[in-house]
Amino acid sequence: MPFIVQSPTDAEEIDGKKPSEVWLPETEGQVGEAMASAFERNLAVIPLGNGTKRHMGLPPSRYDVALNLRSLQGIVEYSPEDLVVIVRGGTTLSELQQTLHERGQFLPIDPPLPERATIGGIVATAMTGPCRCLYGSVREHLLGVKVVQPDGKVTRFGGKVVKNVAGYDLTKIYVGSFGTLGIIVEANFKVRPMPETQVTLAMGAKDSNSVEQFLSALVFSNIAPAFAELLNEIACEQVEINSMLPTKGRYSLLLGFDGFQEEVSWWLNEVQKLATNVGLTIGDAIEGEAESKLRRKIRDAHGGERANLVLKVILPSSELCGFVKTAQQLLGEQVSILAHSLNGIVRILVNEPLEGMMDAVSALLHQIVERDGNWFVEKAPTHLKERLPVWGKPSPAWKLMQRLKATLDVKGILSPARMV
Repeated sequence: MPFIVQSPTDAEEIDGKKPSEVWLPETEGQVGEAMASAFERNLAVIPLGNGTKRHMGLPPSRYDVALNLRSLQGIVEYSPEDLVVIVRGGTTLSELQQTLHERGQFLPIDPPLPERATIGGIVATAMTGPCRCLYGSVREHLLGVKVVQPDGKVTRFGGKVVKNVAGYDLTKIYVGSFGTLGIIVEANFKVRPMPETQVTLAMGAKDSNSVEQFLSALVFSNIAPAFAELLNEIACEQVEINSMLPTKGRYSLLLGFDGFQEEVSWWLNEVQKLATNVGLTIGDAIEGEAESKLRRKIRDAHGGERANLVLKVILPSSELCGFVKTAQQLLGEQVSILAHSLNGIVRILVNEPLEGMMDAVSALLHQIVERDGNWFVEKAPTHLKERLPVWGKPSPAWKLMQRLKATLDVKGILSPARMV
């Protein structure tokens, strides 16, 4: 074979299953040859980068080959004047950001663990972070992808400029496809100039009601935070940010701001007025290296590396504060709760053994449905995935996704049973 073949290690294990072989293609052409070989031999293939998200999804029904893309690295094309970059799928986000920063630009997504998270994995899992509050999700920045299909053919979708779609935008079907439709070997992004300044303001609250009042006022104001992260007391301890907070309360709300110095100063003044009106405790604005460190800690906490269970909940933002309170009551005071509060996204991290908590988890899932929300079990022990609805409450879109999978992967060899 023209690509490297290795024996599997624990790094390729997914939900207790190991592949027979690990294939390490170094070029796009080798990826195509690898998939053509797998297609001909009817081998089940799961694409991997550095494995930061391999715990996501259902256990695979078959797993013959781990297709490791970590050698598929580098910038293909970068046009700073046009704010466009094309990057290979095995490149880490940190490597891409470093190149962009040299020209005063950045890709405005902040998923956990960017030093290890690869571009292909980020697109395939649609993983974002706190700053989606201002900048949006992966979809908003993705212009195009180059994909190796399950039969080895290479297809490009989208283009190199912002306005490139006439008709159906097939690029977006690969965002959040979890490696089930094709192998992402390149991605085209629009990038942005780096903000002049970045500041975070930390506030403390004794109860969720005052946070809810503040967020309601914030939504109807002209204030535009880059992120609005709500953390319970346990999350603050585990993220190790207590020394940065104004006071130790039941909840902490951290607002980050990106922009010009004048507008950020105005936003900070307005936030302090709103916070004072509802009784939140306000700290000093955090800037410089301390602010960057705080952002990194909160961002990476959403990855849940040390947790046994990570539950991602999507709710109407108006239901978020009440749900956070309910979740803590049902699961106990020792669970860690973090939320993108203005986006209606909550992550619940449970570090202790789960055997005695399944009834409480089931009750919590019922609460999510009652609040017109949904969930995704991002991480759980394999034996519990069999008892939990990992992908949440089924929607009518699932049937469409099944037809799409059957059309693009006729032999069902890509990440079988991981998603649909």
